[in-house]
Amino acid sequence: MPGPAVTEAICLTVQKFSETSKIAILYTRAWGRISVIAKGAYRPKSQFWGHLEPLSVAECVIYKKPNERLQLLSSCRAIAPWTGLTGSLTRAAFGFAVGEFLYRHTYEENDPELFGLACSTLESISRLPERLAARQFWGFMLGAVGCLGFRPEYDVCDGCGRKPAPDQRVVFDAIAGKIICRQCRREGGRPHVLSPEALNELIKRQHQPILDPNEAELNPAALEEIAASIEDFTVYHLGGSRLRSLGFARRVGTVEQVNHRKSKETDEMEA
Repeated sequence: MPGPAVTEAICLTVQKFSETSKIAILYTRAWGRISVIAKGAYRPKSQFWGHLEPLSVAECVIYKKPNERLQLLSSCRAIAPWTGLTGSLTRAAFGFAVGEFLYRHTYEENDPELFGLACSTLESISRLPERLAARQFWGFMLGAVGCLGFRPEYDVCDGCGRKPAPDQRVVFDAIAGKIICRQCRREGGRPHVLSPEALNELIKRQHQPILDPNEAELNPAALEEIAASIEDFTVYHLGGSRLRSLGFARRVGTVEQVNHRKSKETDEMEA
């Protein structure tokens, strides 16, 4: 058997294999996405308790065999536990959306840039105010599709080559992955109208995917424009369906908005 190798990994999913063991899907810095078996993980004194859970980032010792579908996980030590994400429904929803993206769109092929972006995103979502979790997720998505070789272009119009004016709305074509000004607008494609605020945010997130907690608030309507355009672009170019985790995240967001509105109305009545 080959000797053990140490790598950082994000745990994407786990499932029961036997009464004492579990199988996990990991996204690793060294090899990309791999499947591992953790023998004895369900035993009462197992070293894996609390370390091998979805969304945890851990240092793993793995016996990696070439051409094997299931690798042996020897040990696992969490360096960024999942609890900061799962303590909130909003954070958990967008954290699992990051994990689902990696599960669907990565393979056994290392990509240190994407791994680093995913780790930074999970850490950012765990510490940012909940209202910024969605904005951070879409920053991750924009960076992630770029890592996979699909980078949208937002700087100049695909028709005339001019940079949009600061107050100008543009159309983003999800098929071409480029923006088009009003004068050059054409039929066909998969168009998404972007306000100046949404366009500026997209340009900024391409260069700086991880949010600064002190950034100015983003209009909810602009965030919806961003979400729709990136989601459509991703589905078209990477294939598959939309991320199921996002449906849950949207339902959570709707409930939180309703609760916030009721709380605000109650405070106004009491005042």
